[in-house]
Amino acid sequence: MAYWRRRRKPRTKVRSPMKLGVRVQSAVACSITSKGPWRSAKTRGIQQALSNAYLKSQGLVALRDGWMDQASPF
Repeated sequence: MAYWRRRRKPRTKVRSPMKLGVRVQSAVACSITSKGPWRSAKTRGIQQALSNAYLKSQGLVALRDGWMDQASPF
């Protein structure tokens, strides 16, 4: 959601998912909406653009992975 909230202009909201491999129709549909960033972050286009693999390549650690490392006795 924080990545999506940084984009202010609709033009930027369309171009940024397209740079990450999302189709034009999906990028337009998820970026030009009256919904807030919390709700639009759950759309299919945003989920494709900001996948867990992309976020991991940016240096972010998934909370689930850290939790599993701590909780696992093995």
